[in-house]
Amino acid sequence: MKRKSFLLFVAPSVVSMLLLIAMPLAGVVYLALHQSYVKTELVELTTEVPLFGGLKRQVTRTVPQPVLDENGRGVKVWKFVGADNIVQAAEVEGLDEILSGAREVTSLRGFISELHREITNVDFWSALEFTLLYTFGTTPFVLLIGLGLALGVDRASERLRGTMVFVSILPMIVTPVVSSLAVYWLFLDGAVIASLIEALGFGRFYFLADQLTIRTVIVAYGIWWAAPFAFIILYAGLQTVPRDPLEAAMIDGASAWQRLRYVVIPHLMPLLAVITVIHVMDAYRVFEPILVFGASVFANSVQYLTYYTLSYEDNANKAAAYAILTVIGVVILLIPVLVHTYRDQATRR
Repeated sequence: MKRKSFLLFVAPSVVSMLLLIAMPLAGVVYLALHQSYVKTELVELTTEVPLFGGLKRQVTRTVPQPVLDENGRGVKVWKFVGADNIVQAAEVEGLDEILSGAREVTSLRGFISELHREITNVDFWSALEFTLLYTFGTTPFVLLIGLGLALGVDRASERLRGTMVFVSILPMIVTPVVSSLAVYWLFLDGAVIASLIEALGFGRFYFLADQLTIRTVIVAYGIWWAAPFAFIILYAGLQTVPRDPLEAAMIDGASAWQRLRYVVIPHLMPLLAVITVIHVMDAYRVFEPILVFGASVFANSVQYLTYYTLSYEDNANKAAAYAILTVIGVVILLIPVLVHTYRDQATRR
């Protein structure tokens, strides 16, 4: 292919990446590394203060007033602060105080419990705790359930496969907000699940009023919503498994488990790595169920902190710092997977 033809071929993709990825990311980095405030100046303000008998006295005070531009708007000043916003968002000082503080505990278990309680009382570290819990709690189940569904559908009759595929991918078709609402309504007090448990004789159960249950429901929702993605990718991968090694293994007397372990799974490993990478990136940005469930007291996330800081504190610089921390967290989690995949591919070459 000629250089000109190649450049014309890749130009739309490059331009799209610059406009949709590079420029927004550069803007977020700029906001995170700067602090903005409205420029003010000291102005003498004279007011009349009423006294007794109808007398008045003029009082002159020096007060700060915003500097306005020609359109009557406050003049904003941008100041480079480096990593200060990121350090502040990560609440490093609060964590340092907790780690260096003295505690009166009599056992290692009590020390760890007290340390965990104090750390999770800090907003960012509490959000990070549940973010990691959600990521590591959903990923293995998404892979296992996706693989199980793919194997089950692959062994089903051709008449049932279409229906089974359609039913299996239904959670993925619905948008996250709508699916979160559906699950939320199921677990409301007096709703279907709570009423069923009460009818079975287990008494009243309030899923959304306890940290353990609400976190369990959100993690279960994450598995239910993401497993269809793993299923559809792995099901497509099963269609490409070479038949010769499977037939040779059957002739050698290999069991179904041995064929799965030594033939099928090694063939699917690149797809499992891709699913892991995509799901970790998605799970680390968990937001919709926390917003819909109103669960920020019991189950917060770094992504939700970004939304809250921008929407309710109106602090774009701190929100950008949370976004940078989210990117850093995703990269750190993906490093082991990417290194393992790279080494595996290098070995195969």
